[in-house]
Amino acid sequence: MKRKLLSLLIAAVLLIGIAPTVLAAEEVQDEAYLMYADAGWKYQYWNDGSESDIVATKATITGAGTYTVGLDFSKTEDKVASGLAFTAIGIVNGETTMPGWCIEIKSIRINGEEIEFSKGYTSSDDGVVTRMNVYNEWVTELPEDARSYDGKISDTSPVIVDKEDFAEVTTVEIMFELSEGMPVEAFLMYADANWTYQYWNDGAESDIVATKATIKGAGEYTVGLDFSNTADKAASGLAFAAVGINNGETARSGYCITISSIKINGKDIEFTKGYTSSDDGIVTRMNIYNEWVAELPEDARSSDGDTTDASWIIVDKELFDSVKTIEVTFRYAPPYFGPDTAFIMYADSAWGLQYWGEPVDTGIITTDAAVEGEGNYTVALDFTETADGKAADVAFAALGILTGEQTHPGYTIKIKSFKINGADVPFTKGYTSTDEGVVTRMNIFNEWVTELPKDARSYDGKVDDSGWIIVDKTAFTDVETIEINFDYIYAPPEKVEEVVEIDIEAALAADYDAYFGVQTTSYIFRNAWSDSYGIETANWTHLTGWDADGNEVDYGGSFTDAKIIGNGTYTVSVTLGDMGFGTDEAFRMLFASTNIPSKLIDDGLVKIENVSVSFDGGKAAEFTYVDTKGDYAQIALINEYNAEVGVETVAYSAMPKTGIEITFTISGLTKDADAPEATATPAPTQAPAVEEPDSEKDGLSTGAIVAIVVGGVVAIGGGSAGAMVLKKKSKKSPK
Repeated sequence: MKRKLLSLLIAAVLLIGIAPTVLAAEEVQDEAYLMYADAGWKYQYWNDGSESDIVATKATITGAGTYTVGLDFSKTEDKVASGLAFTAIGIVNGETTMPGWCIEIKSIRINGEEIEFSKGYTSSDDGVVTRMNVYNEWVTELPEDARSYDGKISDTSPVIVDKEDFAEVTTVEIMFELSEGMPVEAFLMYADANWTYQYWNDGAESDIVATKATIKGAGEYTVGLDFSNTADKAASGLAFAAVGINNGETARSGYCITISSIKINGKDIEFTKGYTSSDDGIVTRMNIYNEWVAELPEDARSSDGDTTDASWIIVDKELFDSVKTIEVTFRYAPPYFGPDTAFIMYADSAWGLQYWGEPVDTGIITTDAAVEGEGNYTVALDFTETADGKAADVAFAALGILTGEQTHPGYTIKIKSFKINGADVPFTKGYTSTDEGVVTRMNIFNEWVTELPKDARSYDGKVDDSGWIIVDKTAFTDVETIEINFDYIYAPPEKVEEVVEIDIEAALAADYDAYFGVQTTSYIFRNAWSDSYGIETANWTHLTGWDADGNEVDYGGSFTDAKIIGNGTYTVSVTLGDMGFGTDEAFRMLFASTNIPSKLIDDGLVKIENVSVSFDGGKAAEFTYVDTKGDYAQIALINEYNAEVGVETVAYSAMPKTGIEITFTISGLTKDADAPEATATPAPTQAPAVEEPDSEKDGLSTGAIVAIVVGGVVAIGGGSAGAMVLKKKSKKSPK
């Protein structure tokens, strides 16, 4: 039993990636329970139907609110559960019914007494069950899908209780709050021609009045900006504009933005077709005006499935000469390629009465449903006007969407109720599939199927518990009417991550490099992997910043980078020039880039530890976080764009005046370094293959101010695109 259940405990990163839209709160139906295993694995509870003397308190989930789950061991042989091996809150189909929602524990009681606990995170191991680990020693690092009600996961843990409190447990009770977590909020990104007036929804104080929209699901929303309270009463010209949806990619995966109107000063203006994409896998956006994009990004998508005529510039900038107000109305919904029809396929046992979605003259009265995206629908058949007044028995039955594979690809069917002659009939779980790539269907009674088809899919990501006969044949003895109510749910395709393959033996024996990296609030920076300003450019030897007009400024300074020639301790540093960091008072990023493959870190073969930073030769502050989201490992001390790091990890009361040193230790390589080799600033022979658009535009350049690219983001270190939105004086909300 222990071995069978052990897999339930390990926080495996098995993300199925199926995340249909959340139902309205009053429609949500799910069940919460408490997973548990005592120290000896004698008493376990997994809500799997197993017989047990453990009395479980479960909670029916009806939406956002406070719930209680618990276990009572008083009726077991020992009357108590001794010790603790594992416990977690689980919500049966939470990733489907409430994708992106978060659990916040309010209290934990053992034998009626409250115990202390720290902050946990919400995640899923299988893309189906939503959970919060309370005690899970098998987790060694936060899973990729970890999330929190307050948007911060850096202070969370898979072990939030002291196991000593569980020495003898008669009862355990956990009260928790369930919420939608980080808000899914739409807003309008904007910068006028001179970058005088900008809006990025980052909390910065401004006289610009923003109209934002809270996304509750598929629907029409309006966002806008009002410049009439600013010093100039209007914004002049246009440098950049886009619709943005914070957390859209995580909470509404695959959804598309379709603009229906753009108004300047209350008057509609013309616009062409745009596309939906994301730069960081978090914020969904549609560019309205973005001159920095040169081609459609790989993740470009459209509600009609066609991006061939979509553009990143969909308006005439001349119409933005003097903007007092701008208002954009759009629809946010899963891909929708046209209306469709839902119907019941049916054939009685003699094949005398049949219906396949086309008109018949046998007297069958059909109730089909017009399908227009996600929603709840009802279809029916009435045989009372046929020759016999009923259908005798069944040869075949299924629920079909006439051209669903074309109009709603990836959608799934979830039957809510099945009635014959007005009475509810029991049914089991079915699967969604197609036979010919046109009709979407769910078999209800199909004796010709012997195994699940390859394209079988389900709203909850699981098909192993699905069948092709989900209603007992005896229920169809004399059928006067059939009525089926079902949900049509969008389930975007599974995202398959590219597997990085490297020669491990050679990689462990290789030499590497580490480079000092920084970025301040006004974007004075150094970044090894920037094509425009990195190791193969003249900017590499000094800090680069910008003046008020967006022109490049040499801030001077000199650098000591490190050649990593084996296991040992290394230091990278900057000696500041006369200009220092200008008038900036804070860092957005402080890091050391490396060309060590992230895979070596992720697989535990190489470790980067004991990271510290010293300002002006003062006392070192310690903080170790190795970012492996890109191809190459980055040592991050401060990172405004990564919620697991943030900007409070290194305490400092003032900006350094003379220099910064970052020191770290590397182990796990094949050889040891006798004497770590420090190097000045010459460029290495080859940089990692990181694509980063370049621009030769005058004035505000793309590399400058970290550039708006592929819709607005350039990676700063770490080796992968997608870390920040271009803004001269603002920041992007962290993940």
